Amino acid sequence: MPRPAHHPRRLGAVFLCAALGALVGACAGPSDAPVPAAPQNRPAPVAAVSYGMPEDAASLVLPTTGADTRGTQGLDAFGRLAAAWAVDGCAERLGETVPDSPPPMFTRYHALPDLAFLDAHGFGGDTLVPGAPPATRSTTNAPATPSPRLRNCLTEGRAVGRELFQIYGPLQSAWFAEIAPVDRAPDVRKALAGLGDCLTAHQVNARDESAFLDLVDQRLQAADATAARGLGSVYAACMKPVEAVREPLREKAAVSFRVSHAAEIARVRTELPRKIGELEKRYRIRISFPKA
Repeated sequence: MPRPAHHPRRLGAVFLCAALGALVGACAGPSDAPVPAAPQNRPAPVAAVSYGMPEDAASLVLPTTGADTRGTQGLDAFGRLAAAWAVDGCAERLGETVPDSPPPMFTRYHALPDLAFLDAHGFGGDTLVPGAPPATRSTTNAPATPSPRLRNCLTEGRAVGRELFQIYGPLQSAWFAEIAPVDRAPDVRKALAGLGDCLTAHQVNARDESAFLDLVDQRLQAADATAARGLGSVYAACMKPVEAVREPLREKAAVSFRVSHAAEIARVRTELPRKIGELEKRYRIRISFPKA
């Protein structure tokens, strides 16, 4: 993704395609954003993580706060991790070499900013998911065009990713559509209008959120990690009033959404843990979640 740490609102299948596509060539199409590989000499950091499923699996699919999205990121990344192992195992069986591709990463959600995480770590791109296949099997010695047998492996990887996503994807898409209007609420607009003054008070020359994120991109592209981390703290401080307004509105929306989608939520609560457990055993991996 061009702005992996803070690109707004990639929902539903588009989000899966953007995240999984670079790994296994999924979902090619003009509307899909490219997923750039990490810079060759600057590998992405491995995230500090927690393990273990929450009591309510639906919480991974229906985040209302930025902190909640750590579970959502873990769920999304687990699908990519399982797909990576499916491709790797298939290629190893067939004596093929997996093409060089970005490893599975946790990808943050801009629409629900995790302010505590940004305050602690700043803007620095995504972090690697632990447990990915050995990097020695993903080499630049692979041919530019996959062989027919390797294409079958990539197809297998896509299928594994869909096994998980089809359980929660439609519900997740419906939830993000439900909370999208929150940003248009008068109180939220008023809070966002004060963002520029807060940024100025922190000596950041950005008139609004869009200009601020452009500035973050400039710092990241210039490999100015110190500035990117500092901007995370500024963003966390200035967005607190905005999130203080948005979070109650999302929580209110969640009450009615859980009633109107009770059957789908019940199915996710039953099927999602079962499928995660199945994939963990199949590929000897564990689902994990980033933590601040």
